[in-house]
Amino acid sequence: MVAHFPVEIRFSRRDEILLSPCFRRDSCYINIIMPYGKDVPRLRYWLAYEEIMKRLGGRPHWAKAHSCTRKDLEKMYPEFPKFCAIREKLDPTGIFLNAYLERVFF
Repeated sequence: MVAHFPVEIRFSRRDEILLSPCFRRDSCYINIIMPYGKDVPRLRYWLAYEEIMKRLGGRPHWAKAHSCTRKDLEKMYPEFPKFCAIREKLDPTGIFLNAYLERVFF
């Protein structure tokens, strides 16, 4: 596969935020900017990129597109179950959930 997409790279220090991509590890963000409105097979490239990132221990940025499921996120984020328990305690009726959050938390 060959494609020309802009790439953004930045570095960040570790933190203690339960669902942070930097939770307990220094991290390098590698963002691939996918063009919309162009006649390119974006999905094929995106899925290949995402698979590489998963294989190398990457964690998705919560404000970026990804196809991770709860099962994936439990492997990536060591404190994912703890966060889910806190979320359920603070929002027992799910008023702050939307379709995306239901997909990743249930």
